[in-house]
Amino acid sequence: MKRYPEIIGLWLLLCVGMGDAAAASWQDEPEARLQLHQQGLELALADVNPSLTLWWQQAVSVDTASDEADDRLLLGMQAFWRHWASLSFVDRQYLRTDDVVLSFREQDRLELQLAAESGQRHRLVQSLAPGYSDHAQLQQQLARLLALNEQPWPALRTATLRPGERGTVVALIRERLELLGDMSAEAIASNVEQFDSQMELGVRRFQQRHGLQVDGVIGPKTFAWLDVSPLYRAQLLTRSMLRTLIGDNLPSSYLLVNIPEYRLRLYQNQAMVLESDVIVGRDKRKTPIMTSAITNVVFNPPWNVPRSIIEKDILPRLYRDPGYIERENFEVLGSGGRKVSAAEWQMRLYEGGGFPYRLRQRPGSDNALGAYKFHLPNDDAIYLHDTPARNLFSRDNRALSSGCVRVEGAEQLVHWLLSGQLGPERLAALKANRITRWIRVAEPLPVFMVYWPGWLGPDGLPRFRDDIYHFDRSLRNPFTTG
Repeated sequence: MKRYPEIIGLWLLLCVGMGDAAAASWQDEPEARLQLHQQGLELALADVNPSLTLWWQQAVSVDTASDEADDRLLLGMQAFWRHWASLSFVDRQYLRTDDVVLSFREQDRLELQLAAESGQRHRLVQSLAPGYSDHAQLQQQLARLLALNEQPWPALRTATLRPGERGTVVALIRERLELLGDMSAEAIASNVEQFDSQMELGVRRFQQRHGLQVDGVIGPKTFAWLDVSPLYRAQLLTRSMLRTLIGDNLPSSYLLVNIPEYRLRLYQNQAMVLESDVIVGRDKRKTPIMTSAITNVVFNPPWNVPRSIIEKDILPRLYRDPGYIERENFEVLGSGGRKVSAAEWQMRLYEGGGFPYRLRQRPGSDNALGAYKFHLPNDDAIYLHDTPARNLFSRDNRALSSGCVRVEGAEQLVHWLLSGQLGPERLAALKANRITRWIRVAEPLPVFMVYWPGWLGPDGLPRFRDDIYHFDRSLRNPFTTG
């Protein structure tokens, strides 16, 4: 196994503006070479393609560095971004680039040769920079994390710690909070082993950045994130940043649902005008990565229960609780929409004849879809909707549904979608009369379901969320090779 410690030093020098290439390749344009290595490092951290990672390793290792290695890395990155441009929205979210063969074009080889002869390699390197709006901040945070990766990172997890407690582990946690940017060095200097009010503020900041319950108590979930390695943080961040490149042209108004963040954002003319917590599908019934559009708002929708939920959830319950259907305001429907009596379905079910019926929950205060459904044309029967279970939005883990997205701010979204068509009084009346009504929106609103477990906050510090669907569980370490 071989390590590449020298590349971190080079890369850090570049990020702080002190770089001066010492390697013997691309000697006339050392800044372009360092930029090339930096951008290659970002893709290697994201683990997007093993060949690309290998070419980066060969370009930065003192044993294999050469003009040829740098040329190969540049050509490989050009091939990667060319392939990326051809990917669909869904393929970009899944980062489906691991198995692609990155082939070099003769046209690119010729352009590289001409750039080398004219001292213009830097133009080719600049053309490879991804279109992140906060790329400079990303580079700074990656430099910070990779520097932390060079020092020991022992597990800190112990019994739950609360403000006021003391102990040697408290001092270690304070230090880690400072290293990750949640406490200042001045706050670390005093009361090292005391879980004081300064440390509680740092813990709360850390919890907020990681989507945890912000209570200042260091429990299992907070410990789990404190123990996540700097390298994995860097990899999660680079992979998520790639996923933010969802398309070459975004519409002026759209809805973005970040699944692992449990968050919805509405953009109008590229400015955010609404945010809301959401509930998404649990791991066994994932909310799919998809793009669609809201075409209709359904007031007081009935819930047509998917067959999978009938078989996996409701039927096992009916054997224990026959009164569940009536109590939850369900209708049992046979062929042609015929209503089936309780005596008929119970006789068939309990005598071993199965349950060949559909279930529909009537509109009402206990309806699973709440007062509103936002219809999305798609083949998976996935949509956004309201919910009567408002208490679930207070949880930090909100992967709870059977695939659809429950929206806490559903009423505000309704008003934004329909305010140009219906006034507040009319909207309130439609909700109150409990009659199902489909209202077509004047212009369908594009919806993007994305998977970004890492991003940069307004303060420049990374935000992280649990990889709830395990998209980024097993990542190759770009600093080692077998």
